[in-house]
Amino acid sequence: MKALGTVALVFLILLAGGAITSNLLSSDLAIQQTTDPSGDFLTATPDQAVAFILVTGFIIFNVLGAGLTLMIVFWLLNRQVTSVRQDANS
Repeated sequence: MKALGTVALVFLILLAGGAITSNLLSSDLAIQQTTDPSGDFLTATPDQAVAFILVTGFIIFNVLGAGLTLMIVFWLLNRQVTSVRQDANS
C-alpha cells in the first residue's frame, strides 16, 4: 500500500509539472526564438556549431583525463596494498 501511495504521489507531481509547463508555454512568458515565419529554432549558426563541438570536445577530454588519473592513482594504491599484504603473510 505504501508503494502505491508513492507511485500516486510521483504521478501527481509529474501531472502538476506538466500543467505548469503547459501554462507557461501558452502564456507570453515563453521566449521567442525568431520572428521569421520560415525560421527554424533547431538550426544552429556556424559559430554556435563550432562552439558546441569545442565545448563537447573539452568536456570529453577532461572527463577522460580525470578517469585516467583516478585509474592510475587507484592502481598504484592497490599495488601498495597488495605488496603489504604479501609481506605480512610471509
